[in-house]
Amino acid sequence: MTESNGKNGKNGFRSPKVWVPVIGLVVTLLIYGAYMRYNDFYVSTEDSAVDGNIILISANANGRVMEFPLNQGDPVVKGQELARIDTTGFQRLRQINESNQSAFKDLQNAISTEESLKVLLLNAESQYRRGIRLRKGGFITAQDLENLRTAVDDDRSRLLQAKKVVLSERMRLEITESHPLNYTVHSPIDGQVAERIAQIGEVVSPGQPLLSVVNPQDIWITPKVKETRMTNVRVGQPVDIDVDTYPERKFHGHVERILPVSAAAVSLLPPENASGTFVKVIQRIPVRIHVDDAGPYILRPGMSTEVRIHIRKGSPW
Repeated sequence: MTESNGKNGKNGFRSPKVWVPVIGLVVTLLIYGAYMRYNDFYVSTEDSAVDGNIILISANANGRVMEFPLNQGDPVVKGQELARIDTTGFQRLRQINESNQSAFKDLQNAISTEESLKVLLLNAESQYRRGIRLRKGGFITAQDLENLRTAVDDDRSRLLQAKKVVLSERMRLEITESHPLNYTVHSPIDGQVAERIAQIGEVVSPGQPLLSVVNPQDIWITPKVKETRMTNVRVGQPVDIDVDTYPERKFHGHVERILPVSAAAVSLLPPENASGTFVKVIQRIPVRIHVDDAGPYILRPGMSTEVRIHIRKGSPW
């Protein structure tokens, strides 16, 4: 009877109903332990992409777009012409003419004021010299002489200000008279034309975007890290970078900057709690990663990446 019970016990332990759950539990504990160990050394996220300065180039005058010398993707150097705007409409010509007339009239008024102040200053200086002689003879008081000197200083200051006004009005007239009938828009940086927003023949106004330019050499990686994982992230920590476009290449970089606000705080539609209900959501903090070894590989803004930040030295294994 005892021997039979022993055999049944051994057979029961060997039964899949017993050892499969045990093995499953052990494997689960091992995986969880490995995961926790990994998190002690690394902070990783797939919410990451290549980023860069995409500069919007806007119109600087009212008019019609006449030409785009470059196409999307073409290289461009700083100062190169990007667009030409024609401003030779009747309304624009009338505005220029009115501006010229106004500037000329203001200049004439400023010159007239300057000439009048010159006469006043000459009279004040003459009165002051006469006052010096009268004071020596005892015919006026010291205060009277001081008043005459103050009048000279005041007239001289007003004349100096009038000269500045005349100079300003001359410059204004020169600008209006030389007002170009065609404007050209130039690139502020070296790079590539990223997108053409306006179309040839389209009427544009000042500040309206025409196209965008990006410098492919001035790029970085922007992962958005969960706030619960930001505790040990520091500037200068090494980073492993995987770019989906180049699966065979492992890039390296370092934490260059940690942004001072969460991604939600600077989004176009920040979260609101107007209804009175609140659901706590883990926020994500943007981190700027400098790529140390891009080499010949071209990284373009918007490319998907995965990053792994080393928050501890060594290896978890």
